[in-house]
Amino acid sequence: MNMATGRRLLAAARLLGIWLAAFVGVSCGAELSFTLEPSDIIAVQEQPLMLYCQVEGIPPITTQWRRNGVILLEDKNYTTFINGSLLIGRFQRRRSDGSSDEGDYECVAQNSFGLVVSRKAKVQAAKKKKPKQGTEDKCWWILSARCHPEASET
Repeated sequence: MNMATGRRLLAAARLLGIWLAAFVGVSCGAELSFTLEPSDIIAVQEQPLMLYCQVEGIPPITTQWRRNGVILLEDKNYTTFINGSLLIGRFQRRRSDGSSDEGDYECVAQNSFGLVVSRKAKVQAAKKKKPKQGTEDKCWWILSARCHPEASET
């Protein structure tokens, strides 16, 4: 191989490297970034709860969740989906062991290029409102758990 051919091959390799770097950077993004982050939510006792998280970047990407700074282990109560979202099967304000599903949740995603942590999402238990004293037998309940006095009494 002569000198001119070697230079042309080197220039072509550089051009290919620049093109590949630009393509990978634009289409996938070497850095991880959130396309969907969890948000604050009021949870209902004994009901399922979904916290959403979605990340883009170069695979493979692993996703974990933290509650109050501690990594959650998957079990019958917590399931992390392939897209990164977390399902709490039955929300519990207070479990028999004293633990609670209430707290600050963060989605943590990692690939070979780095790690990102989502915003904190505060999960709180819904609180039951007590009806005004003396109206317990004169009201009906709707889903918003508000008491409405009857229009007329008979």
